[in-house]
Amino acid sequence: MYVYLLVYILLIIGFSLYLSRSSSAEDFLIGGRNRGGLTILFSKFAGAVGVSTLISYTGYAYRFGVGMSGMLVGAVIGYALFAFWAAPRVKRLSLEGQFYTQGDLPAHLTQDKRSARLTNGVTTVVQFFWIVLSLAGGAKIIAYFDLFSYETALLLTTGVVMVYVLVSGFKAVVMTDVVQAVIILAFLGLLVYGMTRGESVDALLRIPTGEHVTLGSIIGLVLYGGLSVFGLADRYQLCYAARDEQSLKRGMGLAIVPVLIIAFLLLLLGLQVYRLDTSLDPDMVFVYATQNLMDTSWLPALLVLFFAGLMSTADSAIFAVASHVTGGVSSDKRVNSVRYATVITVVLAFGIAWFWRSIVDITIVGAALRMTLAVAMIYVIGGHQNKGRFMGSAMGGVLGLLIGLAIFGAKPTIAIVVLVGSLLGLLYRSKKVEVREV
Repeated sequence: MYVYLLVYILLIIGFSLYLSRSSSAEDFLIGGRNRGGLTILFSKFAGAVGVSTLISYTGYAYRFGVGMSGMLVGAVIGYALFAFWAAPRVKRLSLEGQFYTQGDLPAHLTQDKRSARLTNGVTTVVQFFWIVLSLAGGAKIIAYFDLFSYETALLLTTGVVMVYVLVSGFKAVVMTDVVQAVIILAFLGLLVYGMTRGESVDALLRIPTGEHVTLGSIIGLVLYGGLSVFGLADRYQLCYAARDEQSLKRGMGLAIVPVLIIAFLLLLLGLQVYRLDTSLDPDMVFVYATQNLMDTSWLPALLVLFFAGLMSTADSAIFAVASHVTGGVSSDKRVNSVRYATVITVVLAFGIAWFWRSIVDITIVGAALRMTLAVAMIYVIGGHQNKGRFMGSAMGGVLGLLIGLAIFGAKPTIAIVVLVGSLLGLLYRSKKVEVREV
């Protein structure tokens, strides 16, 4: 069992070392700005589907059944809007200023460096949440199989991811995503088929779960699915890294297809588990399925799947945090600064994941965090340049998140409060500025 895992880890690290031999500083920082549509597709998909997705989506299906479809409807809308409207505009603008961080875009349009500092600060917090989520999810599953303790598993996963991000930077993040995406699709498809074999799809979809989705949660899930893509730094970095607008549109647009396939597979699995046992912790539904419904001969493949999912999300978020906290560093020192920041980021995430282990709660808070910048980013992508409206919307989103958490706690409903705060923030303006055609 350990041999398969060791081979996979050595393969990923070896691949990263190979990439580093022919890499420039631009390759390390932004993938060389020459990534094709297929690479964009797999990287976008792999970055969206990690261990936390396996855990949380199966948990949502277990709790809400087909009611979780609201998130998927929003995801389709968000992916399409970003791919065919936002991404080409972002790519076009990035060529004017050689962007590296999410904050470079609003700073370029508003001509105000404070916009960059605010954006990069908020997005650093957002991406950091997803690092913790990925690490805690991976370690929790590995520990559940009694391979290592939670703490040892956490140390192992953080160490592996840190090594290959340090070696080749964003180029390694994007290129290893291709390998990890193929593993996730193939292995998860085979495993779910084996665990639900003998049950018709129609019968599973008709299973009523014990918890109904509230109207507020449905609205929150749709808003999250539709808007969260606009608040993620790694999505903007993929836009900057694309070869051209056509490659970017194809890659970003088609990435929703494998995401929907994965979501549907996890929906079936969650309902199958609910049919057998209605008293589980939602965090542990996926693990329960693998322990009780999966043939033990598949355990090595399952471990590789877990590590592929863990690395595919953690590496993107780790690099995003490291590159954004060093966004103001001069170009000749940026590569080394990103490497130092990577080490610090991983150590901090390790410490937090050591204590905060509730995956579903972290997912909901992280999802709301993704939305804090969404409206503000849509505002500037549309060509609007008023720095007051942009910063007001960003701050309104953050304030909405804090208020939502205080009132509702870690529930999907807080997405509504975040959206209201972001929209109200647009009412503030610094001075009249013409809308720019993009």
